[in-house]
Formats: sequence, C-alpha cells, structure tokens
Amino acid sequence: AKCVDCGRCEKTCPPINPLSTTSNHNPKTYAMWSEPDRQKSSSGGAFSAFARYVLKQNGIVFGAAFDKDLHCKHIEVQKVEDLDALRGSKYVQSQIGDTFKRIKYYLKNNRKVLFCGTPCQVAGLRRFLMKPDPNLLTLDLICHGVPSEAVFHEYLRKISKDLNINIDGYEFRDRDGWSKAPSVSVCGKYHRIYGVEALYMEAFNAAAILRECCYHCHYSSLPRVGDCTLGDFWGIGRYGKPFKHDTMKGVSLVLANTEIGEIALHQLERCYIEERTLEEALIENQSLKNPSTRLTPNHNNIIKDFLNPQMTLKAIDSKYKLVDHSLKATVKNMSLRLGLFTLVKRIYNWYKTLS
Repeated sequence: AKCVDCGRCEKTCPPINPLSTTSNHNPKTYAMWSEPDRQKSSSGGAFSAFARYVLKQNGIVFGAAFDKDLHCKHIEVQKVEDLDALRGSKYVQSQIGDTFKRIKYYLKNNRKVLFCGTPCQVAGLRRFLMKPDPNLLTLDLICHGVPSEAVFHEYLRKISKDLNINIDGYEFRDRDGWSKAPSVSVCGKYHRIYGVEALYMEAFNAAAILRECCYHCHYSSLPRVGDCTLGDFWGIGRYGKPFKHDTMKGVSLVLANTEIGEIALHQLERCYIEERTLEEALIENQSLKNPSTRLTPNHNNIIKDFLNPQMTLKAIDSKYKLVDHSLKATVKNMSLRLGLFTLVKRIYNWYKTLS
C-alpha cells in the first residue's frame, strides 16, 4: 500500500540490474595466511586479518554469524574478541536485515567499515549506497552458491532425530586444518560427521540444493565486485611454481581487485603473503570462472525431499545416490574418524618441504 512505483527496488536489485565494475580483469593474486588466526579459521584466516586491520582503526566489521537458534545473519562487530562468531565457512543463505542501513549510517559518521559477504551481497550493498566511499572496504567470497535456510534447518531437524541429539552448533568445515569434514555440536562439544549424516554438505558440494538464481549468477566470474576476493587456494603448488609450505593448515587465496584492496592487503599485520599467478588460482577455483552447474535433473525434487518431514536422510540418499559408498570413501571416512588421514597427509607435506 505504501509503494509509489518509483522502481528503486528493481534498480538496486543486483540480479535484475547487475553491477558494472571497473575492477581489474587480471587482479594481482596472492597466497596468504594470518598467523594469529589460521588455526581458528577454515582456511588461512584472511578475513580475520582484514577485520583486525579495520577494527584497529576504530572501524566496524560486518559478516555472517549464527544466532542461538542457528539462523545465519549478518551482524556487526566492534571488538577483536567478538570476531570468532564471524569466522568459519557458512554454506547457507544469510539474512542481511538492516546491515546496509547500518553501514550507510557509519559511513556518514566517517567510520571505517568492512563488509564481507557473497558477491551478490557486495553488489547489493554498492547498489544501495549508489556511490563509492573511501572508508568502505568490501570483501567478496568465492561462492559456490548457497542453499536456502529452510533446507538447512530441515536437515538439522532430521539429523537431530536420526542421532537422537540436541544440536547447539554446526561447523560446515573444520577450522583446525584444511579439511571439508562438517561437525555438529552437542553441549558445546563438536563431533565430526560423515556419509549420510553429512548429507547436506554432500548435496551442497554436488550443487544439488542451491537456490535457483545461483545457477545463473552474474558474479561468479572476473572482474569481481569486492575490493578483495577471498577463498581457499585449492591446488596451490601443484601447477607450475612450487609452494614449499605446509598447506594442511589452510592457505587463503586473495585477489586484490582495486587500489583500496591492494593497499589494505599490504598493511595487514603478522601475515605471510606471497604473490602467485591468476592462472594458478583459476585452475581449481571454478567459481571464479562461471556459476555452479546443475549436475542433476532432480534438483527441485531433492529440495522437496529435504523439506519433507517424512523423508529421512537415509531415504534421500538411497533415492538420489548423493553419498559415495565406495570402499575407498568408506576407508577414508573411517581414517578421518580416527584422525589417521590428517596425520598421514601432514607427514607427506612435511616430506615434500624437505625435498
């Protein structure tokens, strides 16, 4: 009833009106990790390093966090000790809420602001603000796409029922090392899950439960919309120039897309930063080149079954074969449960550094 048909919402909407950018098509490419944050993060801790840089200037940091009911929301942080809620991967759609209004308020009051989110969220923020601001630093994530929160919460209900536990936390990936194994928390203690128990992550990695717009994303390519782009430097050292460092602890990929991003990157403290080639970064980061591909024609049915309270995780897997039940995968999962897989890989990487 209050709408005056001004069209502002459509002009601002990043999928309807993709944001044009003057960012570099061939950005400088870096491998990095943050010494204070690497063990607390699912990769090399690049986000935490940028966040500490902004907070040190009396700035405000905005990123995605879970609330007590495991709803993913963007929140603001003004103290380093509160950063932990923003760390770690969150493979689910986050609620922006009034984040953009808060950022506009702080910028008007000449405060430094860091915003970290998916590329479409960064594009939405820039559309909302309408003009650049030197006090704003944006970080866009290398995004595979995101499922809806409804799918995630129905999955949590199913796994809680199957395991007969009350889940009070969820980690999509380990923070201790470069592992993709998810974990559930019961009474504050995390336990790794595998196979059918981890069906949400299996379906996510197969691009089987993403939101429809993610398969047609305007922002899964170069140039990027953020001042810097963050992700995992998958495959580093395997193509061309060697990388003689322990990658099992996680290595971040950082693309410096703008001058603001380049300046900020080189002012980060207690970080290892090494310039690499964009060509190396693109090889195993497909989401820097194109959107995720719908690998199964059953996409809509898989989502319906995830949302169906009567369908168990085992029944969904039996119907769509999302989990690898081969002997090799079974042995790997057993070794992960026992911690042997990580130990062997670390010994192997240590041996490579010696040679």
